[in-house]
Amino acid sequence: MLAIIVGTGWRAAHLENRPLHADEAVQAWQTWQLLEGEGYHYDPLDRHGPTLYFGAAWLHQLRGGTADTFDDRSARRYALAAGVATLILLGFGARPAGFHNGTGALAAALLAFETLTSLYHTYFIQEASLTFLVWAFVFLALSDDRGHPLRKVFLLGVIAGLAQATKATAPLYLGVAIVALAFTHPSVRTAWSTKKTGWAIVGALIPFVLFYSSFGSHPMGVIDGLRTYLLQADRLEVSPHLYPWWYHFRTLGIVPSGGPNWGQYLLLAFGLVGGALACRKEASRAHRVAGLVTVSLLLIHSAIPYKTPWLLVTPMIGIVLLAANALAWLAQHYRWGFIGAILLVGLTGAQSLAKSQLVLDRYPGDERNPYFYVQAPRGLLKLPERIDQLQAATATPLRVAVISPEHAWPLPWYFRQNSNVGYFDSPPANLTSWDVIIWDSQLGDPPIEQVDFPIAEIYGLRPNGLLFTFINQPTWDRVFPPLAKDTP
Repeated sequence: MLAIIVGTGWRAAHLENRPLHADEAVQAWQTWQLLEGEGYHYDPLDRHGPTLYFGAAWLHQLRGGTADTFDDRSARRYALAAGVATLILLGFGARPAGFHNGTGALAAALLAFETLTSLYHTYFIQEASLTFLVWAFVFLALSDDRGHPLRKVFLLGVIAGLAQATKATAPLYLGVAIVALAFTHPSVRTAWSTKKTGWAIVGALIPFVLFYSSFGSHPMGVIDGLRTYLLQADRLEVSPHLYPWWYHFRTLGIVPSGGPNWGQYLLLAFGLVGGALACRKEASRAHRVAGLVTVSLLLIHSAIPYKTPWLLVTPMIGIVLLAANALAWLAQHYRWGFIGAILLVGLTGAQSLAKSQLVLDRYPGDERNPYFYVQAPRGLLKLPERIDQLQAATATPLRVAVISPEHAWPLPWYFRQNSNVGYFDSPPANLTSWDVIIWDSQLGDPPIEQVDFPIAEIYGLRPNGLLFTFINQPTWDRVFPPLAKDTP
């Protein structure tokens, strides 16, 4: 319980210590639209699964919030809830799933300050909730079903349906889990039946249909939820996120990325030991399933060219479970093993905390930081503050032109309350009609005359990307009046 409380507090302290990533901002915008009453329609070309948007909106409303109060912290609070649920799942679900005594407590302690999940449990994307659902599926499948087998398979179906309604990669993850569960089952042929399959399908269809149809308001969303798999191959071929097989070794700090030493080497070492112990004949089924799922996902993500750091969140839970199994084995097989396990958990947690402080507190926008992915630096938040400052001194809506090939996300999220902002891929006609021009450095040198916009400021958008901000003299003078000529 202490590890869950500490892990929750650590994550909650980092909900708003950096700007939203472009992906976070797009999804926050869509959730804000939902809260505004504009609804949600699933689009396989533009959106991930709908549970994130509905879940975040519901959580915000449950807290008494509205569209006007929905902000960075509100959005990331949903990911935090999924992270807390994962901590609770490990702490209290490991023993019913068949892991050795103490494994759950050790896993929760190791996860409390673990660096990758400390970040992505405060990151408004689907990965935190998908990870929880995948491992909840595994834990429930491993648990005892005597007395209520149909209820169990129905719940497994519901979890699978929720996972698929969270992200299109869910069938891959669940497929790996099902193969691992079947491979380790002593009588897999007699464990399943047509009746069980039917109940599982019904359970999966309920959340799938409800969420993709936006609870009946968009029936075509159900078809689009299936059609998305026909579009994935084309999307991957043109993706900018294609990297070599060893990319995730960089994420884990094994391959250097520059700057400080980023790796959680103690945790990874104990995870390797736990993986080796899973190969023993006397290893529990839960231990072997955790090993098979973790290794399989790591191999698959290494083989698939599409890579981002957050794809490691689900296998990272497996690494934590394997490391906890290794320490539990130490505690059970040696006279002083319990004390040794506690000391090793403390040392591992201390190393993870040190790395998390580097990643989350000191270098969140640094391109050398392997846990982040094209993250906007903290200084970007000063740009919407500047626009708000200029708007407060202007009686009419401030005219702001954002000229960027990608609309300079996350700026549209931060400018959502500004009614007179235009977004352009190339310079619009009559630039001098705008009060402020924000120019993306990707477009080269800005065609701005100093006489028209004498005030210039520079903000970082992402690593190696800058926003040149030009302000005309009258707009600037309303906030900072020029000094009188006779002022000494």
